[in-house]
Amino acid sequence: MELTPEAATSGYLALFDDRTRDAHLAALIDARCNEPSRWPTVPLVNKIARLFEVPAVELGAFFGLLRLPGEKREVWVDVIRSPDTASLVPDEHLNPRQIVALNMMRALVAA
Repeated sequence: MELTPEAATSGYLALFDDRTRDAHLAALIDARCNEPSRWPTVPLVNKIARLFEVPAVELGAFFGLLRLPGEKREVWVDVIRSPDTASLVPDEHLNPRQIVALNMMRALVAA
């Protein structure tokens, strides 16, 4: 099944509230202007999450940044830049909103 722009937009609007969508856009704009890779990083995600008062783990998951659960300190893996690290954080260790965000990103990248 091909993902149409209309279906992607409809799904995105249904799955994420206004504040989270604003945080996605802010992270993308900030990264495009300030990051050499032009893609959000963990420090950028943490900054934007605080600013928009959204969970950093959900915001990060939308950009393929997954926090390892149960760590005393923050340990993140980047499944975009290093796809082989995805096995370090299996889906069953993610909360439901992280899974939604990660799978939405995966669907958009695959389209």
